[in-house]
Amino acid sequence: MSTRMFALLFVPITSLGLIAGDVKPPLPEAPIRVVIPDVPAFDAALKGAYRRALTGNPKPNDPVASAWRKTQVGSKLEDQWMKFSKDLPLTWDEILKFHPKSLGLALLEVGHLEAVLVMETPLAALATALPAGTHKSHGGVSYDLVAAGAADGSDDPDRRMGLAWARMGERLILATSERALKLAIDEAQAGRGFTAPLPGIVSMELDLEVLRKDRYFKREFLFPEGPETGKIRAALRLDGGHLVEVREGVNDPRGSVFTFEAPAAAAQGWEPEGQEFWPAFRRGLLEPIPNPADKPVPALVPLPSAARQATEDRYAINLTQPMLVAGASPWEEGDLKPWKALLDKKPILSWGYWITQDGARRLAFAWPEAMDAEFIELCRVTVARRAGKATVAKIGDAQEIRVGPGLAALAIRRTGDFLWVGQHAQDLQNAPSPKSDAGLIRWAKVDLGAVRAEAGRWAKAEGPARPEQVRPLSDRVLGLLGWMPATTSIWVERRKTSAGWEEKIVFGTKAQGEQ
Repeated sequence: MSTRMFALLFVPITSLGLIAGDVKPPLPEAPIRVVIPDVPAFDAALKGAYRRALTGNPKPNDPVASAWRKTQVGSKLEDQWMKFSKDLPLTWDEILKFHPKSLGLALLEVGHLEAVLVMETPLAALATALPAGTHKSHGGVSYDLVAAGAADGSDDPDRRMGLAWARMGERLILATSERALKLAIDEAQAGRGFTAPLPGIVSMELDLEVLRKDRYFKREFLFPEGPETGKIRAALRLDGGHLVEVREGVNDPRGSVFTFEAPAAAAQGWEPEGQEFWPAFRRGLLEPIPNPADKPVPALVPLPSAARQATEDRYAINLTQPMLVAGASPWEEGDLKPWKALLDKKPILSWGYWITQDGARRLAFAWPEAMDAEFIELCRVTVARRAGKATVAKIGDAQEIRVGPGLAALAIRRTGDFLWVGQHAQDLQNAPSPKSDAGLIRWAKVDLGAVRAEAGRWAKAEGPARPEQVRPLSDRVLGLLGWMPATTSIWVERRKTSAGWEEKIVFGTKAQGEQ
């Protein structure tokens, strides 16, 4: 589970503050480790579709469950969970029967579905009887091996999740492999425990170096890798009446970005990585099609010779079609070549975006005023390549590139040290002047009502669901939005700290009476 998925998993929690108890479950080293330091408080806050999912009773049309079952990993996990549940039906309701004070979970190996769960329970006798297995001992601690897991070298190729359990005082340890159980016992006997990385109602640690090498994680985590390295710590909290996820890491080499306040924004933010500007600018505004060609211009070759040549059949030549020259590509870069030269000469280091609910897109970036004419001319040339004759008209303090009977194709406006680009000059009338903010690495604000309104267009663009392909927007984002109907906005901000970086994600919600 990614930190982004971790944040969205518990969005309905609305009434709790920080919890920072001295909870140290004996979790072995693992790429994913999670701690719930106060289970009763967490249970009181668990609402809606999240509770139904954890109790094993999602609605038939649950958007996340439906999307998850269509993926290769999801269908595999559901099949394995059904086999595991025959030995131990471990839903959230079943866990609560143990009256746990705290929980700790470590996912050791994704491919083997190898995990260990540690509960702190005060019960002298467990309310739910655990299945008996082969009685064994490790380091003087008795345990039961009910079924070997894939990590144990199980002979059953159809079962990856095994089951082993042990009781150590107030600790109940459940594992999907004998190996994982032994590692947890070793941690407990050594007096070691995993401390919640950050205070909160749920706390988590991710080891990025391990997860990025795991093929299952890469298959399900559909977002590009960032520059972060090492381990990321995360926690959910309540701050100022809003649910907040806080993340901390040790390394983000990106420089500071700029801020602005845009009116009526469906989405706005600033991207710290300049290499993403060109594809966003080209597909979003310059050539608004999903996959514009890298070589969009037919190659130019000489016209037929005016002199009569015995080897030339001029009647077989079609002047409306490009001629193919042996050994040469039939298409060329055309106006894209000077674009590359310009952006090599003056790279875009970072860039902002502003999208309104009517779908109008705008991009902002730092640009020297002395190079405005060169930028605008290349915009005009690209528009002309696509639409024929293009002219530049002055509209107030913006310049609008027009084609045909005065139709706007692209507009450019300067505000201070920045250029804003959009489709119409009127889209840029209220474009703000970005301001520097030292230490701010990235930020974004999203109006989820506007995002939900685009559901139909997303599904149309991504096509029908298929088992062999996950649709990032339709199957993931829209599914998660279905789980968080009370959340109306998301605001993300990452800043540098003396130890590395800290990121805050604020989930805005409706007024209490609208829930």
